[in-house]
Order: sequence, then structure tokens, then C-alpha cells
Amino acid sequence: MGTVVIIGESRAGELIGGLPKIAVRDFACVDCEDAVVILGKNAHCEVKNALSVIADGDEPAELPRGVQLITCGVSPKNTVSVTSRTPERLTLSLNRSIRTAKGVVEPLELPAPVLQGFSEYDIMANFAVQLLENSS
Repeated sequence: MGTVVIIGESRAGELIGGLPKIAVRDFACVDCEDAVVILGKNAHCEVKNALSVIADGDEPAELPRGVQLITCGVSPKNTVSVTSRTPERLTLSLNRSIRTAKGVVEPLELPAPVLQGFSEYDIMANFAVQLLENSS
């Protein structure tokens, strides 16, 4: 996995460790087979090629075609969802297999802390990036 490109309004990039990141508020065109794109609010983009696009499955948006899409949201129809929550912890679920640069990650659940100032979407997007990174 290469660079993480964050397009639009999202704080997910602040949660992502030592990976190279590019943040763009306006429009971006991505054509990089090992990039992971996170679509934040008000994202406008053209994705010609990428390893994966992470999007909020609970917000209507025009989503790119032809690349692996990882949707994050409260519905179990999303690729990543929250299966339980307490004030301090979320249990995040990968609901279906995703392809990484070196293989496949099968469905799983893992706990994650609730972080003040970050949306559940930001936490789920970071979870998806970590799964893509740690499996490559």
C-alpha cells in the first residue's frame, strides 16, 4: 500500500500513523494503483486507478466505479460497520473480504477506542486503512 489520499473534509488522516498522506479539500484526480483514497464530506474527485476508495456509506454521494469500494457506516450492508458501542469503545466489523496489495483480509471484528473530536466515520476509515496496510 502506498499513499493515503484524503479528499474533502475528514480528520481520518490525523489517525493514520506513518503512512505518506496527501490531503485535498477541493478536487483531486487519482491515478495510482497502490493509493488508498478516503472520501470526506464535500469530496469531489475522479479516481482512475487506486487500490481502494473508502467512502461514507451513510451519506449519498457519487462514488467512483472500477475500483474496490469500502463503505463505512452503521448498516451491516457497509463493508465496515459498528456492531456495538459504549461511551469508551466501538466494536468495528469488516463485513466482507477486501483485497489488499498482497492478499485478502477476511471478515473480522476488533475493538477501537472512541476518540474525542473524531467522527465514527473517521474511526472506521482509519480501521479500513489499517487493515489494508497491515495485510500488505
